[in-house]
Amino acid sequence: MTSRPPLPTSTFEVSPTDEDVDSFHELGYASFERITTDDELEWLRAVYDELFAEKTGAFPGGYFDLARPYDAPGQDRLPQILVPELRVPELRDTTYARNGRRIASALLGVPEDTLQTWGHMILKPARYGSETPWHQDEAYWDIELAYNAIGAWMPLDPATVDSGCLHFVPGSHRGPVLRHRHISDDPAVHGLWTDEAETADAVAVPLPAGGTTFHHPRTLHHAGPNTTDVQRRAYANEFQQAPTRRDVAADHPWVTEGQVEWEKRDKIQAALAHRDARAR
Repeated sequence: MTSRPPLPTSTFEVSPTDEDVDSFHELGYASFERITTDDELEWLRAVYDELFAEKTGAFPGGYFDLARPYDAPGQDRLPQILVPELRVPELRDTTYARNGRRIASALLGVPEDTLQTWGHMILKPARYGSETPWHQDEAYWDIELAYNAIGAWMPLDPATVDSGCLHFVPGSHRGPVLRHRHISDDPAVHGLWTDEAETADAVAVPLPAGGTTFHHPRTLHHAGPNTTDVQRRAYANEFQQAPTRRDVAADHPWVTEGQVEWEKRDKIQAALAHRDARAR
C-alpha cells in the first residue's frame, strides 16, 4: 500500500431510535443519513482507491468482477474486493465500524460483543458500471449454516437512482430465500440474481456519502447501473452472530455450482503464483 495519512481520530456517535428498530423489523431495512465523519470519508476513499488500483484483495482471488466470468479479459463493470480489513486492519477501527456495530446490535436485538464482522467493497465505474440485479444476500451463503445477520451498505460518493443507489422490497425479509441463478447462467460469474422477485412495491433509497442502509439478509434488493459521470464507490459490512449448523442443508444448488468454479480458479491462481515464484 502507498503511504497515506493516519486514520482520523475524530469521533461521531450514532444510535438507532425505537422507530428505527421498529421500521427495520417491519420493512427489512433501515437507513441513516450519516454514520461517519467527513475526515474519515476522505481517508476511506484513499484506501478504497488504492485497493482498486492494485486490483488485489486480502488473499488470492479477493478481487473479481461480479458481472463477468472470473479473470475474463476486458473491462471490469462491477468489481469487488473481499475482506479489505485483512489488508488494511485500521478499517476495523473506523467510526463507520463502531457505529455500524452499535446499530446492528440494536436492530438485531443482540449484544455488540456477540457480533462478528467482515467487509467488502463494490465499485460501479462512471457511465458503464453494471446493474446489481435483484437478489438476497443469504442466497450467497454456506448451505450448511444458519445465520442471524444484518448487512450495512455505505456509499463513499452520493448514491442516486442514476448512479446506483439500493432499492428494497419492503417486507420481503419475512419470506424464504428464493431460487437464484448466476448472471448469464454461468457459475463462473460470481453475481447472483432471482427472477422470482415481486418488485412492484420496491423503494429506492438514495443516500449522501457517509449515509448507510442496514438490511436483513433475506430482504430483496438491487442497485441500477451507473449512468452518471461520477463513479459510485460503496463499502459494505456484514455483522453476524456465529452461524449455527443446520440439521438439513439448504437446497441452494447455485451455491454448490459456484463453489466448484471458485475452487477451479483457486487452483489456476496457485499454479500461476508457483510459476512466477520459480521464474524469480
